[in-house]
Amino acid sequence: MPVIIRDINWEETDTNLVLHIPMKGAKATKLDVLSSDQYLKVSFSPYFYEVFLHDLIDDDKSRIIIQDGFVEATLTKQYPRKWNQLSHSQSDDKEAMKIVREDALRQIAEKQKQRNEANASLLNTNKREAVREQMKLEEDERNRIDTIKKTERDKISDEMKQFEDNQKIQRQVAIQNHVHEVQSQKKVDEIEKKKIIFEENTSKENSRINVEPKITAPLRETGRIAVNFTSRVFPTPLRESQTEMEDEWLRKQIDSRQYNTDLQLDLSENEKDIDYLKTKANQFFQQGNFQSAIGVYSHAIRIFPKVAILYSNRGACHFQVRNMMKCVEDCSRALELLDPPVLDNLPQRIKAHVRRGTAFCELELYAEGLLDYEAALTLSPDDEKIRQDAQRIRNFLEKNQDFS
Repeated sequence: MPVIIRDINWEETDTNLVLHIPMKGAKATKLDVLSSDQYLKVSFSPYFYEVFLHDLIDDDKSRIIIQDGFVEATLTKQYPRKWNQLSHSQSDDKEAMKIVREDALRQIAEKQKQRNEANASLLNTNKREAVREQMKLEEDERNRIDTIKKTERDKISDEMKQFEDNQKIQRQVAIQNHVHEVQSQKKVDEIEKKKIIFEENTSKENSRINVEPKITAPLRETGRIAVNFTSRVFPTPLRESQTEMEDEWLRKQIDSRQYNTDLQLDLSENEKDIDYLKTKANQFFQQGNFQSAIGVYSHAIRIFPKVAILYSNRGACHFQVRNMMKCVEDCSRALELLDPPVLDNLPQRIKAHVRRGTAFCELELYAEGLLDYEAALTLSPDDEKIRQDAQRIRNFLEKNQDFS
């Protein structure tokens, strides 16, 4: 049965009321407080204290603390003035006090309901903010992907335009060379014709006057002169010569295999040997150990950052572990380094376009994938496999466009 505490101390000012409730040696492990604007109840087993206050207090500004064996209740008055008494004048009227107690319970329930609603509202607000933040992150990611797609489209368009311009220039040079050869041959034919006419006229004149022809120096015999040239690295016809581009490509190849001396690393000879690193990475790839292959290629790229085949091969490893965005980035970097576009790097460019196009399709970016396959088909128009794959992607895009 609970024990009522009666020997409390209290004091007041115009604004506050302070109650000191002794805890009677009890341990306040669970302090239960029930308060409203005119009622206060403090219980800690087996003791409890309740008071029906003389006037109204501001329950939201009041506070209760435990210190030195006392429960200290600091209550803020709603109307600043002295009470001169603590409890209500009708505190002995049980019915009236029952009404006050029930009203206090109702107020507390109402405040708890308001707190729950406020917490629920705050939780919903936080959820909405989290959703908005997630949507913003997704939008930023879409914008980033759109930027990459646009950059790749523009790059492919520029490459196609450059390729077409190079083809146009080569055709013009070939036509000019052909015209020059025809004109040169015409001049030779005219000279031969004039020579034959001159010889015929001279012969007729000599026979007509029966005079021994004047002895002249014999004409030199016609023939072919063999000239040896230094063999070219690229088997390109002269009329389609890309000598400057091919020489630039050779210079880039030589420069790219130079060890990056900016890296102050203590490396062994094998760790600085690009051929050894490629062989090691290929062994990991053939064994299906793609992560180790990626690690070796990444190390090689640090040492030789301008070797295109390292990026292309690492892109193949990323493709195997389903990291398609990394595959796209590596293939794009490889295509940047495979410049200028010459016959020697043609197979690498075809492979990079096909691999990047396949990665785009895996990312469901079929339009971008088709652009890469069409670029590869332009470089290798007789490759039936690339043609069939490009047609399948084209049919898929047309089918989905019809459904949309």
